[in-house]
Amino acid sequence: MRAVTLIEMITVILIIGTLASLAIPRLFGMIEKSRIGEAINILDALRNAQEIYKQEKGVYTQVLDDLDLTISQPQNFAMPTVATANPIASIQRNVTGYNYTLTIDNSGAVKCTGTNPANICARLGCSGGSGGDQCN
Repeated sequence: MRAVTLIEMITVILIIGTLASLAIPRLFGMIEKSRIGEAINILDALRNAQEIYKQEKGVYTQVLDDLDLTISQPQNFAMPTVATANPIASIQRNVTGYNYTLTIDNSGAVKCTGTNPANICARLGCSGGSGGDQCN
């Protein structure tokens, strides 16, 4: 029976470490992308509620409670805000390692702005919008 040498063991550990260093950042990126789904659902509901409010009152509101919509505390984001001009709603993620804001305008375009980590919006699949990277 042949024993494993120290060199062989170190080589295996280096290979596993290299593979892990490539896979772990991708995994966290995929998890963050899934969290965006929560935010986009909230923003879309806010946009629809804002449009109904505008049809009834003639303007958008900047008071979340004015909308005929109940939003419980999001699991991964701060409570959203609404505004009277584009963007008509926004939601922010500000936790250790992630700081970005998603907004939606009255046409339904979702945009991302953020700096932490670097290029966070592009990493989340958003690209090329003016005033932020467009996500849809």
